[in-house]
Amino acid sequence: MNVYGEQKYSSYYTHGSNVHCVRACMNEDGHDVLAVGGESRLEVLHRDAASSSPEYTVIASFYIGSPITAIAWSSRSTSPSRAASWFLELVVASEDKCLRRLLRSSKQQERVKLFPGGLTGHHGRINDVCFCTSETYQNYVASVGDDGFLVWNLYPRIYDESDKDDGDDVTHMRLDSDQESGDTEDEEIDQALNADLRRQQTKVSMFYSIARMEGENAEARPVVIDDNEEPVRAFNYPIPFSHPLHSIASHPSSANQFMVSDTHGTVYIIDWTKLEEEKPEGWRGHRVVELVDPRALTDHSAWGGAASWKPDDINVIGATYGSHWCIWDTRKLHGGKPIATGMGQEHGGSRFRWSPINSNLFAISSASPLAGPSIKVYRTQSLDTPKELNILPHPNQNRVRDFDWLGVTHPEDSVRAWLAVAIGKRIYFVAAGDPMPVTPDGMDY
Repeated sequence: MNVYGEQKYSSYYTHGSNVHCVRACMNEDGHDVLAVGGESRLEVLHRDAASSSPEYTVIASFYIGSPITAIAWSSRSTSPSRAASWFLELVVASEDKCLRRLLRSSKQQERVKLFPGGLTGHHGRINDVCFCTSETYQNYVASVGDDGFLVWNLYPRIYDESDKDDGDDVTHMRLDSDQESGDTEDEEIDQALNADLRRQQTKVSMFYSIARMEGENAEARPVVIDDNEEPVRAFNYPIPFSHPLHSIASHPSSANQFMVSDTHGTVYIIDWTKLEEEKPEGWRGHRVVELVDPRALTDHSAWGGAASWKPDDINVIGATYGSHWCIWDTRKLHGGKPIATGMGQEHGGSRFRWSPINSNLFAISSASPLAGPSIKVYRTQSLDTPKELNILPHPNQNRVRDFDWLGVTHPEDSVRAWLAVAIGKRIYFVAAGDPMPVTPDGMDY
């Protein structure tokens, strides 16, 4: 263990360029893989199960060509330690305002597939991306940014105009040989089928282009699929928001909901599967709930913000706005106001993440280099006494660009509660679950 006074970390990994994003895979068969996004490349790391502290080796490297702003793991991803025919699938966002689908398997090398742009893509910075965690909709990806909210289908169905008029149930057609697994023995047949479908059918997508910031009366527009388009298609709904969106999440216990947060103190839970339905109040008719942070709404100088859905409880959402944090419980709405608030990062929080292995823990990182490379870890039973992890010694102008909790790979992991923290060109691995003070009158969710 490396110790500088109170500054400590157990190990680190050097990426080669400044790290912008880090995301651990939380699939049951993927707890030991980690994605690291830098200035132009994303690496997937595999953890050595024999080591009690995190030690990683690279198993995949993807060239992106632009700094990475968000990473999402597909629920289909499996680790080499869990299956001989392992498979990696991710979607990443980058500063060039593009989304890319990344594929790697035990039999095929790295592949990068660009999402379509133009009218069907983002026109502003993409701040977050996630897969739908339900098996029913595992082929759907959602992204949020400065210009709105998009939902993408990696395997869209193709139909002709008569299908739409007759109201027939349209079978999903495979446009990409990677739909069922990373390696398909019938790849040549699939390619021939896809080519035939492209030639014979009038391809008008059921998917729509978003009306960004255009008001609630914006109309959905069909997107015509051209023969030369990428296999990743989008359906985008007219969902105008008043402010840029910072976070999006899906919860494993709800197939039809996304949590979306904006940069000015509001969190929305949206039933995205019914957005095509017309309602007199527009997209707001599909809200399940709207949560607000009154302090952030009135503070025009509040910084960005980030939100996180509690993995083991769909009713609990946490967020950081400016220098404080909020926790909401949808069973106790109180007009959408939080049930608990507290002081977070003095110079502004940039990330809020619940621990997936210890439901009593959440952590907040700072958005400012003035705070140094540190993270505050909170326990729900003692919210007033957080533990501050100073990963590197002060003074140090490198801030925490991103962090994530690791899954359980070693028997000690559930107690140690490891964090992967991106600072400069390195990922530092820090144990956040060491003993913390607990007060008897604390709150437990």
